[in-house]
Amino acid sequence: MSVKNKLIAVKNYIAEVIVANTNIFTKYFVLFAAIFLVVLTVLGSSLFLLVNNYMANERANLLKNNTASISNTVENVISIEDMNINYSLEKELVCETLSTISQSIEADIFVCDLNGSILFCSERAGSLPFSGTMLPCSKHDNLKMNSTIINAVAEKGEIVETTHILSLQYFVVGKPIISDGKIIGSVFALANTGIQSLVLEFLRIFIISAFFCLILAFICIYYLTKKIVTPLQQMSKAAKQFSVGDFSYRVKTTGNDELADLGNAFNDMADALDTLEGSRRSFVSNVSHELKTPMTSIAGFIDGILDGTIPKSKQDYYLDIVSTEIRRLSRLVVSMLNMSKIESGDLEMKPSKYDISDQIIHILLTFEQKIENNNIQIKGLENLKPTFIVADPDMIYQAIYNLFDNAVKFTDDGGYIQVSLKERSTDIKVSIKNSGEGIKEEELSKVFERFYKVDKSRSLDSKGAGLGLYIVKLMIEMHGGRIEAESDSSESAQFTFTLPKQFSPIYKKEKH
Repeated sequence: MSVKNKLIAVKNYIAEVIVANTNIFTKYFVLFAAIFLVVLTVLGSSLFLLVNNYMANERANLLKNNTASISNTVENVISIEDMNINYSLEKELVCETLSTISQSIEADIFVCDLNGSILFCSERAGSLPFSGTMLPCSKHDNLKMNSTIINAVAEKGEIVETTHILSLQYFVVGKPIISDGKIIGSVFALANTGIQSLVLEFLRIFIISAFFCLILAFICIYYLTKKIVTPLQQMSKAAKQFSVGDFSYRVKTTGNDELADLGNAFNDMADALDTLEGSRRSFVSNVSHELKTPMTSIAGFIDGILDGTIPKSKQDYYLDIVSTEIRRLSRLVVSMLNMSKIESGDLEMKPSKYDISDQIIHILLTFEQKIENNNIQIKGLENLKPTFIVADPDMIYQAIYNLFDNAVKFTDDGGYIQVSLKERSTDIKVSIKNSGEGIKEEELSKVFERFYKVDKSRSLDSKGAGLGLYIVKLMIEMHGGRIEAESDSSESAQFTFTLPKQFSPIYKKEKH
């Protein structure tokens, strides 16, 4: 898949995340608001039920205490013979007490006899002595307590129950009245178990507070959602820019959270893509130039031979040039194929144990004619001794060959090439130094780049493509080694590499 297709895939993926059916900001805002609303509702309901249950228990206890108090009062002032509706001052005081307590605790409290007939209640308060009987009560005169409840009070000594009256739930609290060791009647209190006024007040305050909390929460959620979504929107915009080849856009990041890390990673990817795109364009430009130059020469010379511009006496000379340019093209193609295989991990490594000093000597022999023609002196061969390493012989051969080819090419006439091989505990160190004009300091870090030529600081090299040292670096590093360049720009240049004695590649091609 090409870089452009990968970018389009990234853009489409982010677009699906950012804009699926509705705007992601709306989605997150509604989601967070709904979560907050649900949490607030659950919390409010829980608190409401808790407070209501607490108040119901408190109300039940209040009713129990008051019925017990009234029961004691009646026991002290009324005997079994007085358990009727005939008027007496004591009965009037009991009714007054029932009226006062009923109003204060919002309950219906009354006293009934053993048969369940209601004798004393708050409505009978205010009866006059001359009437002879207590005032009539339209609410209780026709009511009679259930015998089951009367018996339960007598047996248990007290009851606290709930019952339904006209579809409403009530507390029923009963307490027996005992005089001279005998039960003469019962005190009952009825109160609505529904929501009390205090609970209603609590609910009102909670709703008002919740309303303002919701407004504040929605404001916070708005800005929080905005903060979360903005980087994603920027990344979506960046992906669209990258898909059309514009790598200048960057995501603005703040803080050090996961979104900031994602934004920084996105910017790093943009930098890498920008570098990759620049490298690709440079690669295409350089390859086009390197291929065009020899092909132009070849075409010109062949056309000259075919149309007779070049005389027959000179044809062999120009055909030799054509042959040289073809070999140059072949070397360039081979170098690019090797480079492509190395970078993709397709170049299979075949390590074996061999003598690298013997390999160095054999490579030098291949340059014998050029060395003699330029009167180049080879130094250090007398110090070479058998040194064995485990590596890919062909790849190391290619690396050393490229270094010697570079050295021979740039050594001045009558100059020297010095070879050094040192064996250490875990690795070997090879140095190849040549005399002649060296490499400027600012260019030392660039000599291992693809298609880089040090034409400005050394003699012009019209035969090379600038891939030799780059391939050397790749091959050395594939073995877990290192290579570096040093130079006295006025006198010499030196390339030094190290290789582990045992095979230890830094990467291998993954098998699928």
